[in-house]
Amino acid sequence: MKKNKNPQIAVIGLGAFGMALVKTLAKEGGEVIAVDNNMNHLDEVKDLTKHTICFDATDPVQLKSHGITDVDIAVISIGEHFEPVVLIAMELINAGVKVYGRANSKTQELILKNIGVAKIIHPERQVAERMGVTLHHPGMEDLLELGDGLSIFELDVPEKMVGYSLKELQLRRRYGINILTIKRMHNDEKSQNASPKYMSKGVPSGETTLEQNDKLIVFGDKDNCEKMMELN
Repeated sequence: MKKNKNPQIAVIGLGAFGMALVKTLAKEGGEVIAVDNNMNHLDEVKDLTKHTICFDATDPVQLKSHGITDVDIAVISIGEHFEPVVLIAMELINAGVKVYGRANSKTQELILKNIGVAKIIHPERQVAERMGVTLHHPGMEDLLELGDGLSIFELDVPEKMVGYSLKELQLRRRYGINILTIKRMHNDEKSQNASPKYMSKGVPSGETTLEQNDKLIVFGDKDNCEKMMELN
């Protein structure tokens, strides 16, 4: 499989996390290859991606023959046993593939880091941490953890900021927060009982004025985001 502008992503192991990842990547138009040793798991996603391969990914010969050593990114999402994660990761890293690996403990995380895994995945812990942020701070959702204490958050615009422009608010200077985009409710949805639908307004300028019910997609430190949300 030759590389192209759209990175080829192999997801190895279709448990709950791997299955959800394949479905999301396919929905977003990504070129995803689903790998599992259980054909029943692959049957669930065969209509979403044309690349579904049933084999034992711990076999280096099969990894190469099926083209997995040629992909851009491999996500090893096997959760039940750790040894296969290590074996597969080492083979793919040696082939020059960028590997994301699943770990269920600190020890497993250290092992994966030491063999060169680019990103460690903790599905249960990360879901719990994001839920904790949402429950503790209604109106604030952790979308993506980037490391070093930084994340991309979705925030309900604080009431006290409505009607002010981004230039007037000076969020970067006051809170160290960068606004990536603003999601605004559809005009025809505001008066309906159905769940509101939002659309991104693109990259905002300093003249962009915040409106009631806006959602801010921001990049910054969690503590600074919490300080801003306290304006409510």
